[in-house]
Amino acid sequence: MPFRPTLPRRCLHDPKLSSFLYALASVSANPSSSPTPGSFPAARTPAAYNALMSAYSRAGRPDEVLRLFRSLPFPPTAPLYTTLISSLAASGRPRAARAAFSSLLVSGLTPTASAFTALLKCQDGSLDSMYRVFLAMAAARCSPDAAVYNCYISMLCDSGRLEEARGILDHMVDEGVRPTARSYTAILRGYCEEGKFLEAERLVDDMADAGCPPDVVSYSVLIQGLCGVREFHKVEMILGESEEKGWTPNAVTYNIYMSALCRTGFLDEACHQVDIMRSRGLLPTVETVSILFDCLCRDSRFSEAVCMLEHSEELGWHADVFCYNTLMGRLCDVGDFARVFKLLVDLLKKGVGPDMFSFTIAIRGLCGTGKLQVAKCLIDNESIGYDVVAFNTLIHGLYNAGDLLGVKLTYKNMCSRQVSPNSFTNATLIDSLCKDQKFVEEVKSLACRSTAPDHVVCLHNRLIKGVKFTKVLSLLDEIRCRGIELGTRDFSDPLVNELCWEEGNELRDINQAAYILTWLGIR
Repeated sequence: MPFRPTLPRRCLHDPKLSSFLYALASVSANPSSSPTPGSFPAARTPAAYNALMSAYSRAGRPDEVLRLFRSLPFPPTAPLYTTLISSLAASGRPRAARAAFSSLLVSGLTPTASAFTALLKCQDGSLDSMYRVFLAMAAARCSPDAAVYNCYISMLCDSGRLEEARGILDHMVDEGVRPTARSYTAILRGYCEEGKFLEAERLVDDMADAGCPPDVVSYSVLIQGLCGVREFHKVEMILGESEEKGWTPNAVTYNIYMSALCRTGFLDEACHQVDIMRSRGLLPTVETVSILFDCLCRDSRFSEAVCMLEHSEELGWHADVFCYNTLMGRLCDVGDFARVFKLLVDLLKKGVGPDMFSFTIAIRGLCGTGKLQVAKCLIDNESIGYDVVAFNTLIHGLYNAGDLLGVKLTYKNMCSRQVSPNSFTNATLIDSLCKDQKFVEEVKSLACRSTAPDHVVCLHNRLIKGVKFTKVLSLLDEIRCRGIELGTRDFSDPLVNELCWEEGNELRDINQAAYILTWLGIR
């Protein structure tokens, strides 16, 4: 079915909502299979220990793998060493993994190809380091298997050496090792990341011709690449031909597609993928829920988004502070500040600790409702590590409300708390001082801080608008003393425009302006 974008629905009471939530509720039917920390196997055998260590390794718990290895009631076997090395390598601890491999060699046990594969993952990616592993395998009379070659190919692809990786495929065949779908998929991913989609599609055809048909991972990688360049019609074609090609999309495949549709504004199409998943007997995952929540927020379907948050426990979905911030931010965008404050209260009630971004959004909402004093109280709480965005939010709100004194005080508070102002801060402060006719104060302030040229131009333009030509001269003297380089037109154009378009300029003003132009080297 070809990809046909449709207009997003705006109905706040979507009749499909109940069905939508019912589909998401199935997430809770998939409890985590991660073993409990501190567990021991029921049987005191190498196979039982290896099974539990492998489970901890898959759950990303190398500390538990190491605990079990150290508590073995019998001498470690080669498979147990291999599991330990793999876990340490996968968790980003290459030095510890290499030390474990050295212990394996010292023990007198013969390393397996799997152990060498794990060791290969610990290398720095250079050709020399990988070559040394192959030499070690030859010395141990251990022939590389497909897993070793796959790891080698992946490392080459990560380094951008795709043609060398293609050469390894031919070498595998020469050595009598049959390439697997993973062998090709690593190269496929490399082509997609470099935008070589024609080569990627040809590689998929080559896989089928070589008797190694692409699997769901291969197609998911290709779909992810095509989504990155918005080739959604090709994605639809690949998904539509999946049964004919002998593969079945899984939840990860659809999550990739849904996420891309959501990011590019095709929100209804993204939500429709849930119905397709259900029709294929696939259960939505926690990632599916997060993607759909993002879709609802982007589409301003706030009732459904709030409903998802309220039913998060039933869905088995951990709605973290990022989810609340996403929804509160979108509500601020549309001016629904009442819901923002309600969500902030709900966030506190559920024990989800608000972060600095949550309070920044709250400050924005308070400024939007005119509750500037409450916003000031929030920013005065020094236990919250506010950044420049939070202070700018309050400064902008105070400026819009005409509280120019509040702008100055907040700026001083910001500097006293060692938060560096950015371009937006300085521009707002300059506008505020000029709006308050504090031209002299602002010109003097330039002498005590390093001001970027665009801010100097901003002040210059303000001075011109206020026909403060004497102050412009002071500003120019300050620029010359501090060695700030500016384009002449940055200063001359506003000045000439003021003289040409404004009526009632006195001769004294015109003479001063002419002097300024002469100072700039314009005759």
